[in-house]
Amino acid sequence: MKYHKISQSPNLVQHVQGIVLLAAVLLVGSNAFVLSPILRDVAESLVTQPFRIAWAISVFGAATAVSALTLAGLIDRRPAGRVLGGAALLLALAQVSSGLSQNWLWLCASQAVAGVAVGILLPGTYATAVATAPPGGDAARLGVVLTGWALSLVLAVPLAAVVTQHVGWRMVYALLAGLSVLGSIALFLALRGAQGEAPTPTPPWRAVRLPGVAVLLGVMFAYMTAFYGSFAFFGEGVRNAFGLSTQGTGLFVLAYGAGFGLAGLGLGFVAPRITRGYLLLVLCGIAVSYAGWRFALSAPWLAIMAAVVWGMLNQLGLNALMVTLSMRATRARGAVMGLNSAVTYSAVFAGPMVMGPVYAGWGFATVSALAAAFVVVGALVSWRAV
Repeated sequence: MKYHKISQSPNLVQHVQGIVLLAAVLLVGSNAFVLSPILRDVAESLVTQPFRIAWAISVFGAATAVSALTLAGLIDRRPAGRVLGGAALLLALAQVSSGLSQNWLWLCASQAVAGVAVGILLPGTYATAVATAPPGGDAARLGVVLTGWALSLVLAVPLAAVVTQHVGWRMVYALLAGLSVLGSIALFLALRGAQGEAPTPTPPWRAVRLPGVAVLLGVMFAYMTAFYGSFAFFGEGVRNAFGLSTQGTGLFVLAYGAGFGLAGLGLGFVAPRITRGYLLLVLCGIAVSYAGWRFALSAPWLAIMAAVVWGMLNQLGLNALMVTLSMRATRARGAVMGLNSAVTYSAVFAGPMVMGPVYAGWGFATVSALAAAFVVVGALVSWRAV
């Protein structure tokens, strides 16, 4: 992917591009997270069971993985503004359709279309963030962009609940669609100078054979399986430990999101050099934070601090892995980031499936200990292979 040199662009353009790319991740995260807190309301409206509405989340994830594998390479050979802007517009159409759903099958089909859009938009946003970064600023730019996930968790989830309570769940998707249209326009305008330089698309099976890519994807899978497997039972774990209500549990999720976001903003000011040693240090830190949950669950204030630290370290780890992947991608950034998205959404499925029986038998402390083991394995593999 080829861009006008950052050194020749006004600082304002650099900042605008970063904000617009952050907004793209915010749009993706909002669509991914927003259905969970309003699941029961949607089910009652469509006269069905909540588990059928939850299938829409699974369909969204599956469609995202397939789309990322097959379509993410578009960003390597087409103008980034058109690709990302078009994907955001498709997401808006899917959200309009979701809001108009008359039954659960309609909602699932709409979220499948949303998944197709996100499979292009998310890896394309990551690839563009790195490609537009100044020399040595990959981690800083990506850190700011990844903050969109924290914002979607902190803002979109509680706002969706409030809007649903006062106006109805269909308005949630109407608002999301409006924001996606604005995001589409902003992406098209902010990235007009971006043009992919790969003459032919890089298929996934060729991208995965680039030096180091397959190993890094394996590390990413272990890392994300640990995260999604733990996060799926995080709320229930602290709720049982301290006898909390659903609202009280949200405070700990908020603490995690705050830590993730603060670390992302910090990376925007202090750009670390991503080396093998740095990656190993961060992964070991994350493993320690997982293992520490056995002690953090002894007091609420300790658990809140642990959640903030977990969020901060997770931002650093995700940032380091993605920058390292991007450095190995050369002209196939879109294809490699597509593989990364496919691996991530596979971990969304695998994590809770692996950790579910562990949680049922031994509780959250054991889940987090197993997550620490996953990350340690990933750290050892990264040290030997990166």
